[in-house]
Amino acid sequence: MKFKAGVFQTAVLAVTAEPIVADAHPFHWASESVGFYDGLLHPLSASDHIITMLIVGFWISQAGRLAMAAIALVFVALLLLGGGLTLIGIEIAHAESIMNLSALILGLMLASGYKVSSLIAAIIAGNLALFHGYVHAYDIWLDRNALAYATGFALGTIALISIGILLRSIVKRVTLNYAAFFFDESER
Repeated sequence: MKFKAGVFQTAVLAVTAEPIVADAHPFHWASESVGFYDGLLHPLSASDHIITMLIVGFWISQAGRLAMAAIALVFVALLLLGGGLTLIGIEIAHAESIMNLSALILGLMLASGYKVSSLIAAIIAGNLALFHGYVHAYDIWLDRNALAYATGFALGTIALISIGILLRSIVKRVTLNYAAFFFDESER
């Protein structure tokens, strides 16, 4: 277990040492939001989206196959609902801090292998989705092509979550093969 924690800590330090991580949207400009294509690329071009959605994909991959699809769709629906809260003028204090805390808790629980009830897991992931959507709503709604942008944004998010699910299955398969190779039962 110490090895996993050391690898996780080293990876976090390496990622946060990158200067581009300091800016949540390093390649985004005020005139970016012009339609579907830009909405699709937005989640794929910012470290906060990539890291968060990969963590969510890893988290979701712990569920059954049918549940994975349902949870991913509910996550994206909550993401869009969070963005919609800005349209009706709801002000959420410290929304970005809540979003970051939810991502941190989810990542730490995933890295530690800590298991919680499905209800607690759903609340944490739902919090993350809602507040992530709220925080990034201004990237979506302040444009004449907001619906096209939001559609692309949702599809880009689903793509990242799917990649996270796929990566988790690859890591699990490699880990099982590694364990089988080094800890062969016949040698004991």
